Amino acid sequence: MRFLYKLYKILSSYWLAAVTLFFMTVVTLVGTLDQVDLGLWEAKQRYFHSFFTSYKGIPLPGGLLLMMLLFVNMVFGGMVHVRKKWRGLPLLISHFGMLFLLVSGFVTWTQTRDGFVAVYAGQVSDRAQSYRDWQIEILEVNEEGQATKAHTIPTEVLAKLGPTDSRKCMSDALPFSLTIDRWFENAAVLPTSAPLAADLPGKVIDGFKVKAEKGAKERSRNFPACYLTIRPESGEASEVILWGLSAKYDPRSSTSAYTFEVAGRQWALQLVKKSWPIAFAIRLDRFLYEKHPGTMTPKNFESRITRLDSLDAAEGKRVAIQMNKPMRHDGFVVFQESYGTREKGPEPEYYSQFAVSDNPADQWPLYALIVTGVGLTLHFIMKLVGFKGAAERNRRQRREASANLDSASTS
Repeated sequence: MRFLYKLYKILSSYWLAAVTLFFMTVVTLVGTLDQVDLGLWEAKQRYFHSFFTSYKGIPLPGGLLLMMLLFVNMVFGGMVHVRKKWRGLPLLISHFGMLFLLVSGFVTWTQTRDGFVAVYAGQVSDRAQSYRDWQIEILEVNEEGQATKAHTIPTEVLAKLGPTDSRKCMSDALPFSLTIDRWFENAAVLPTSAPLAADLPGKVIDGFKVKAEKGAKERSRNFPACYLTIRPESGEASEVILWGLSAKYDPRSSTSAYTFEVAGRQWALQLVKKSWPIAFAIRLDRFLYEKHPGTMTPKNFESRITRLDSLDAAEGKRVAIQMNKPMRHDGFVVFQESYGTREKGPEPEYYSQFAVSDNPADQWPLYALIVTGVGLTLHFIMKLVGFKGAAERNRRQRREASANLDSASTS
């Protein structure tokens, strides 16, 4: 019991709060500085989503550990340890608001799914794509060349592979097995006739080789490749190279699926970014793009869309999405993120790219700040009233003392 009491005193102490806030400042500083070399996503993972980290060989507590310590310290020190009196109610309200803010950050970290949707004018999409995660799709193809069913080798499997690894994938639903012989996080596929391909190690498949590239600072700019061996239950095996083809996303382009036949059925393989359905469909009606006069710098870009209940719906709600004015609907937040062009005739054809966030705690920080603000406002008012009351009592005492002094002098 003595140990638990000492632990409670430590967790509720002012010095723990001071040390935690000091290291939070340090980690925020070094994490911001290291974004230049690591990129935003990697810096967040290293410094803010970890229990322990280091900067230039100096060990530091990670942001996740510091947030948990701050939460426990505020619960014990700010909510349990303090005396419960009506004058302390505003501070209790403020502490509750700050605790709710920390909870909202944790829910956002664990539950949010971020992706993007890119469409040309007239196009409709109801799926968001990941910025960084890839998967291998195995498609069953009908006689018309349309995919009727998809099987996937998920991101979680591919993330564990490296340039020297091999992984065999099997399923009772498939009349063949797949073996990923090598996996490159970022790569280029070169013809053997290219000078850079002359000294490259590895297999030559259909006149091409895979060249490993250095990982991009921003993981969303990595385009992976792999060697894949298809082994039917009967017959000869075949090999193929799969590659994320283009470093610039174009919503009307797609990876070149490798097609083959096994057991009298048509199949296709492709390496694509992970995608998932959203609760509505987006149809781009018009993209507006404005530049600063005499420059190529964007002044404003926005999209006029129709939000549809499904892909087949003809009518929906018209919405304008601007750079700093997102659309919120059914738990999703849609931001105007960027745009791209494709030359078509005398005028370029623009597509619009939206960042899509599925965050159940989207509005929680706002509620937490409102609660904290209410508590601090009440605390300020009570202190102000108390100060004015004390000042009035001091003035009254001075007047009484002065009157008594005058009375004594007269007598």
